[in-house]
Amino acid sequence: MSDVQTCDEEQERRHLAETVQRLRAELESLDGYIDRSARTIDERKQHLWDNLRDMDFAEKANFRQDVDNSVRSVEHAATRRKRVARLLETPYFGRVDFHPDGDDQPGRHYIGVHNFSDPQTQEILIHDWRAPVSSLFYDFESGQAFFETPDGTSRGEITGKRQYKIQGGQLEFMLESTLNIGDDVLQRELSQSADNRMKNIVATIQREQNAVIRNETAQVLILQGVAGSGKTSIALHRVAFLLYRFKDTLSSDNVMILSPNKVFGDYIADVLPELGEEQVAETDFDRIASAFLDKVTDYEQFSEQVGKLIDRVDDAFAARIRYKATPEFVAELDQWITSRADEDFSPAEIKQKYHRLSIDWVTETFAEASNLPLFTRLDHLANRAVHVLKQQVRDRGGKWAASDTSGVRKQVRAMFPHKDAFALYKAFYQDPSRRSMYQPAGRRKIEYADVFPLIYTMIKTARHDNYNHIRHLLVDEMQDYTPVQYAVLRELFSCTMTILGDANQSVNPFSSSSLPIIRSIFPEADCLELRKSYRSTTEITEFAQNISRNDELVPIERHGPPPQVIGCADPADQQARILKLIEQHRDSDQRSLGIICKTVAQAEALHDHLTRAGVELTFLDYDSTTFASGVIITSAHIAKGLEFDTVIVPQADQHNYTSDIDRCMLYIACTRAMHELHLTHDGPLTHFLGFAAEPEADLAPARTGP
Repeated sequence: MSDVQTCDEEQERRHLAETVQRLRAELESLDGYIDRSARTIDERKQHLWDNLRDMDFAEKANFRQDVDNSVRSVEHAATRRKRVARLLETPYFGRVDFHPDGDDQPGRHYIGVHNFSDPQTQEILIHDWRAPVSSLFYDFESGQAFFETPDGTSRGEITGKRQYKIQGGQLEFMLESTLNIGDDVLQRELSQSADNRMKNIVATIQREQNAVIRNETAQVLILQGVAGSGKTSIALHRVAFLLYRFKDTLSSDNVMILSPNKVFGDYIADVLPELGEEQVAETDFDRIASAFLDKVTDYEQFSEQVGKLIDRVDDAFAARIRYKATPEFVAELDQWITSRADEDFSPAEIKQKYHRLSIDWVTETFAEASNLPLFTRLDHLANRAVHVLKQQVRDRGGKWAASDTSGVRKQVRAMFPHKDAFALYKAFYQDPSRRSMYQPAGRRKIEYADVFPLIYTMIKTARHDNYNHIRHLLVDEMQDYTPVQYAVLRELFSCTMTILGDANQSVNPFSSSSLPIIRSIFPEADCLELRKSYRSTTEITEFAQNISRNDELVPIERHGPPPQVIGCADPADQQARILKLIEQHRDSDQRSLGIICKTVAQAEALHDHLTRAGVELTFLDYDSTTFASGVIITSAHIAKGLEFDTVIVPQADQHNYTSDIDRCMLYIACTRAMHELHLTHDGPLTHFLGFAAEPEADLAPARTGP
């Protein structure tokens, strides 16, 4: 190391020590303030209780207001304390030296997870990674650069960039980074073992990722990202950026995440709190379906539909799914619903208590409410009729009973042949051209393909509660949702959206939505693509590419052992091989291991065997709500979005992986692996792995004892 480098590093260590000292002083100050304020609040509450009878209303109100203000002040201090404590561990991860045009000297800007200013001078010592000046660190190399400020564009020259690895307040290393976020730091981070939660990536955000995060103008942003591109993490960082950028008008209470399942929701739960934001509400399409249909009809879950397709592709079943998974179907259903008021409503005279309302009155009153949904419109007609007739009866000295109201409502409902939205939806299929497209899944049970068309019919024909308080919705796994599901979202959420996914990772090719289809649903959307994959080694990425080629994918250059395809003599030998791989994993430096089967049933059977063999592992199925560390066994469908240091894919044989949907499952399973990938089989290898050479030695039974 040169004398200059040594001097530089000593200066950086001194600067870090000074920063840590200031952070500790601020932490102590906040601790003292919180303790003193808490005691004061308790004393004021006691004083209010002791003197309650002697105070008038105004005094009580003022006293309570003072206490509430003090509580809010303490809450604010507690939030700041959390952020300062977080900075003590890693005060900053980067520095950019920027010389603005017209200034004498460049400014040094240290960048961390949160903003921190000197309490006395108000000088910003650490800039929040979301601050405008921090974009210099992510978007530019050395040389001319600019960033946007509230006063306009600041232009100048970047004269230096550095990256740091700081843990426990101690500098582990620093690197000059004249180019965009250096490969050295990125490679070090990517080589780390996977934890049991998704982590923030503020120290390694790449330029193309930063463009997604800082897009603040898109009403709808559609993000297509290849496997391992970090799209979910980037979308969460975008939420954190929007909460920072619009802090005066947007809070965590106004943001919601639509997750593919509850396990995934738990897996990503730490990212926003790590970035200093409150956790946001979460939902999924199952919960939306439950809210609408639990009192209407029983219905298949998405997992049941996928399970049926994996077990056996029934042509008629697949045809019904395909038919209801196009934009044309939504338009056809929508047009049919809209036309019911004109084609199926038959106005008739209303008679009650010897009083009458003419057909003309009924027709006119129904027409007046043409802006209302159909069944709400019928209720409006009934309410108006009850009001008019009740008034006429009372004007003549008569009495109006509840039975009279019921009588009028029955007459109005008799003017329309469908009693509710469910009956109306089933009537849609009475047309001969559509009759084969509706098939109940059982007594009072509908197929999953009918769930959201029915919900859409319910929303379009009657008023329902929506999510007016939500101002930003994040939708993950966009390719697994059909156009009618997006139509439901548009009706329920009138807010900005971030929609992300990967067309190559669909779990149901019969109903997946391609990027062009989603763009057609949201023509106003900004569409961005992430093509670089960061998760897997080059060897694993190329292996997965041979299963399902994506020419858009650009792998990052990070090497590891080639994937292993292990041929076994019989099922017992395959189980023994898997046990051996688990033992090897435990002896390695890797933390997480995912055993990813094609189906939940296969995962459950293997879980039972491994448990009997003494292996400690966690089984995840569709009812699971939390992610866990260590060894996980689950299905490819549930594993979507997760990642593991090592992945084992059992039963990679021709009998198990043969159809198009099987290829999707195999691709998803393999792309969960970061560092090592092993596939086992005891029958003929699936033709999807025909490219993989298989050593003859693999066919020898594994030794299970000494």
